[in-house]
Amino acid sequence: MPGPVRTIPAVSGVTARRRTLTRRGLLAGAAGLGLAAAGPPAPWTQIERASAAPTPRRGGTFRIPVNANITPWPPIGLIQNLMVNNAMFNKLVRLRPADWAPEADLAERWEVSKDGLTWTFHLKSGVRWHDGHPFTADDVKYTIDAYADPKINSQLRGNFEPVTGVEVVDPLTVRVATKTPYSSFLELLCYIAFIMPKHLLEGQEFNATKFPQAFLQHPVGTGPFKFGEHVTGDHFTVTVYDNYHEGRPYLDAIIYKVVRDLNSTVLQVKTGELDIAFPTVGQIPALAGTPTIAITEQPVMDFRYFGANYRTDKSPTLGRWWGARAVRQAFAHAINTKGIIQQVARGRAELANGPIPSALKGWYVKDAPTFDYDPERAKKMLYEAGFRAGADGILAKDGRKFVFTFNTDQGQPERIDTSLIVQQNLRDIGIDVRFQPLEFTEFVRREHVTEEYEAFCFYYIVPQTPDLHSYFQTNGSLNIWGYSNAEIDRLFLQGLVTFNAAKRREIYARLYRRLAEEQAANFLYHPHEIQAINKRVQGWPATDYRTALAFLNRVWLAG
Repeated sequence: MPGPVRTIPAVSGVTARRRTLTRRGLLAGAAGLGLAAAGPPAPWTQIERASAAPTPRRGGTFRIPVNANITPWPPIGLIQNLMVNNAMFNKLVRLRPADWAPEADLAERWEVSKDGLTWTFHLKSGVRWHDGHPFTADDVKYTIDAYADPKINSQLRGNFEPVTGVEVVDPLTVRVATKTPYSSFLELLCYIAFIMPKHLLEGQEFNATKFPQAFLQHPVGTGPFKFGEHVTGDHFTVTVYDNYHEGRPYLDAIIYKVVRDLNSTVLQVKTGELDIAFPTVGQIPALAGTPTIAITEQPVMDFRYFGANYRTDKSPTLGRWWGARAVRQAFAHAINTKGIIQQVARGRAELANGPIPSALKGWYVKDAPTFDYDPERAKKMLYEAGFRAGADGILAKDGRKFVFTFNTDQGQPERIDTSLIVQQNLRDIGIDVRFQPLEFTEFVRREHVTEEYEAFCFYYIVPQTPDLHSYFQTNGSLNIWGYSNAEIDRLFLQGLVTFNAAKRREIYARLYRRLAEEQAANFLYHPHEIQAINKRVQGWPATDYRTALAFLNRVWLAG
């Protein structure tokens, strides 16, 4: 848990309109924020298992909330889509809930050549698509080629960039060749690499913005549940696939209910309209004392950050200034990260020293540097970088004031509250920073498509691997901020070609120490995932929900 926390300064400059964005009145009051009032985290119960049902019971419908419309197209990685896709599709390999290690899914076993350039996957026999067509190695080749296709521009494209060819050896054997040894390939296949049906998609024209509409209207996978119905904006239903290759699931159906407001999900899990919800820590009191609900806390590969656009063609002034490491480090000292953890996350988080949390035990770098909250040091660093305060107190350099706008997605209390604190912290050191929350689709459009933004306060859910080259390597497919550093690129490449576990750990330790020093983005904290689960739910794995959703065939409902 974090140590002592300084009080966040008063925020009299925040407008009344912005104050209304915080559901807990986070920034209200002229006297500032007394963070100590938050107190230590209260103990929570772990999920209680029903004792009245000694063996799993078949039947029933499991109801899960999503916060946006669903597009069940595997190349799109948005959370609401992958939640549904986990029920309808399989991957070659998946994460084992207990320790996030790769385990068999559609591939029953695999091996890598001595030179590290060829992976051979031996597929399970007897697997069929929901329409009865047999699953074969042709589907694997088709899928990998699609994910690597620049026209489709999947979020996984960077993960498949090292692949030079996919060979179908026989109907149940596929061989993947890479241009260099690719030590993290197996780990990255566990992420969101859902296998797609070649027989339904081959020959159709689609790209990054045009999707195969016939398939979206009736998606077909190999997963434990098949498509039922989709009422856009309301719900998406999947029903049991009786011929699932691991055996018939216990549940009859799963309903993914679109609930855009987090407070509504809490109310609905409390009343039994939903069987599970993922509340913020601030919403836990609303569930206190509900006898049907148990709350659990799980680690998750999630890092919260403040990041700016390095691209000077998109963000000319801020891009140039943000490109200086001293400026990024000054921001790191200016932001009261421990205060954010205490006030926004209520202590249910850990201070980030990079993108990897301590839960990924084999790869977490304990001694990567962090930056203490020190506004005076931040001011000094900016002074040394050539910034001077004008008569209005705003810093300027080369005749330009240090002013910019940053965004997050609206309707998310934790990100809104974090953003407002970041805004005030930066104003305290003389930066005229404006905060503009955006509707989610507009936020994603600016962030991932047009790249026309100055800065944003957001989060990334990343794979359970130290190989995050897609996020931080020059021109990485998920390097949305446009960061580039030759040493970081070199270390990522070294990690990719190294299979020896000890040497690999040494390389990534150097890499993440350097990335923390660089402050490629201002790494803030790793939240813990809160799950509020109806006690009738059984078989739900004790892990983060993105991993757990791959095992919905094991979930059942007590009477």
